[in-house]
Amino acid sequence: MTSYSTPDAHQHKLYRELDMSPSASKILFDSVEISLGKRLVVKDISFRLKEHELLCIVGPSGCGKTTLLRAVAGLTSVRRGRILLDGIAITRPTPQIAMVFQHFGLFPWKTVRANIEYGLSVQGRRFGNEEIVTHLLEVMGLEDYGHCYPYELSGGMQQRVGIARALAIQPEVILLDEPFSAVDAITREMLQGELISLWENQQRRKTTAILVTHDIDEAILLGDRILVLCGSPGQVRLELDVKIPRPRTPQAIRDYPAYSQLRRQIWEALHA
Repeated sequence: MTSYSTPDAHQHKLYRELDMSPSASKILFDSVEISLGKRLVVKDISFRLKEHELLCIVGPSGCGKTTLLRAVAGLTSVRRGRILLDGIAITRPTPQIAMVFQHFGLFPWKTVRANIEYGLSVQGRRFGNEEIVTHLLEVMGLEDYGHCYPYELSGGMQQRVGIARALAIQPEVILLDEPFSAVDAITREMLQGELISLWENQQRRKTTAILVTHDIDEAILLGDRILVLCGSPGQVRLELDVKIPRPRTPQAIRDYPAYSQLRRQIWEALHA
């Protein structure tokens, strides 16, 4: 059973200072510090996400991007501060949050269909699973591969299975750790397009997401907001709204004046 702590006076003071309430913030980082062993990985991280906001975190290797995602997922503990989901501190994994790992994380002994269904079975769901999995296979263009095993699929197809498995449990928050870094450029662009389509689908209006990437263009294409994380320990160097209207495509975003300005600001923050 998932364990949460109850919001206290400190949290309510924070909400007042940031002009927000628990209902206004799906996820809230409150002065978060995280250590791995004796090494301080991230320091004094504070930001918030609204419902159905897609936040992209950009930064060099070693600045703590993946560590932040693992903390949101309840897989890594916070040394100081707290991470709140709907105003309640995250202390361990919860079915409200799903994570898509960089290198797929599929079970090699399970078929594509069984991999997608895994999260549903862990939650003890017994009814409607077949319909959910069939729908996601169709959405991801994998309807002819449900009987296959991961080794029979390309990298891009394996990543689509990973995303489908995360979506199957209908999470409130989805975490994506460089989900397209292990595929070729053409497949990457195709998967980005699929994620955009899923994100803009009316059925996903209550899903909130955090995506970690090294790619500035990917962050501008996908994100509603971008956080630049730098240093060791990692700290927020820049936070930007992406004021490019949706729907977006990799080709069309470059025509907006805001694109070149955003890219320059992120580049300068990363190389400051």
